[in-house]
Amino acid sequence: MILSTPALVVDLDLFEANVAAMEALLQGSGKTVRPHVKTHRTPELARRQLGGSVVGITCATVGEAEAMVEAGFDDVLIANEVVGPGKIARLVSLARRASIAVAVDDPEPAAALSQEAVRVGVTVGILIDVDILLHRCGVASAEDAVALARVIEQSPGLRLRGIMGYEGRLRLGDDDRAGKIAGAYACMAEVSEAVRSAGFAVDVVSGAGTSTLREALADPTITEIQAGVYALMEPELLDLGLPFRCAVSIRGTVISRHPGRIVLDIGRRAVGVEYGPPQPIGFAATDIAISDEHTRIVMADPLPPLGSEVDLVPGQIRTTFNLHDDVWVSRGGRLLDRWPISARGSSQ
Repeated sequence: MILSTPALVVDLDLFEANVAAMEALLQGSGKTVRPHVKTHRTPELARRQLGGSVVGITCATVGEAEAMVEAGFDDVLIANEVVGPGKIARLVSLARRASIAVAVDDPEPAAALSQEAVRVGVTVGILIDVDILLHRCGVASAEDAVALARVIEQSPGLRLRGIMGYEGRLRLGDDDRAGKIAGAYACMAEVSEAVRSAGFAVDVVSGAGTSTLREALADPTITEIQAGVYALMEPELLDLGLPFRCAVSIRGTVISRHPGRIVLDIGRRAVGVEYGPPQPIGFAATDIAISDEHTRIVMADPLPPLGSEVDLVPGQIRTTFNLHDDVWVSRGGRLLDRWPISARGSSQ
């Protein structure tokens, strides 16, 4: 197989070990996981995350959900608000082919979803989105959640499945990390209890991510975990002590070399840098600078030869995947196949 750089490569041995490690963590917890496929937008990788405690997949956009349903996935949560007649029509259309649920935090889109679901003759699942920390989307109080639950229950074509909330990425060194997580989950518990006490079913309490996985597993309220990064892992989360390893690299070619430095054909158009530059595998760098089409690495001798290939670990894998049409997969260091990133660019 001929690989042209820059290229995205997933080590299947590490990927599968990460998936197995997640399953082991969930054993005996009574919780399920709904992997967030915005991490890689690749149906073939998502397919290999199914089984065991996995109950379906999570998507961030209608476009992602369309790509995954087209690939054969039949249980999809869009963990985001969807408004506007065009997107609502696309979402409801998917419910003809799969079990579809979506986050809602306002009666207006709930009414629009109901009207379209009745027209098409389907039922759409609803999770009430709760603002538990980020102050982004979500109802602001338990009272608002109960009022919205009442609207949903009275809306034909909709079925209230429960609630969801996302506390965001909380790194090990963040100020008052434990307090923020505890407060977020206490908010989820308060809303869940209020909705149940008002006479509505709360079958699912969905949330969390890879950075808060251990806390979510220990929390008695959370029933479903939406983590996605765990399967491929990002370097800045390695200090959390989770049983996951970085399974993806970006492969580049040495296109220039001078005393004390090399230049690779990897730039910001091929790798996400929101969490810092990609890190080399197999040698240490004293400085890394990245521009549109190049990565300059300052390092000690011996320098890799001109034309040789070098692997780097991306700091932000979600953006990185969205910059590529396909991903190579390897096992034992040998390239096996190339899979399409079918939901690349599906942000609408």
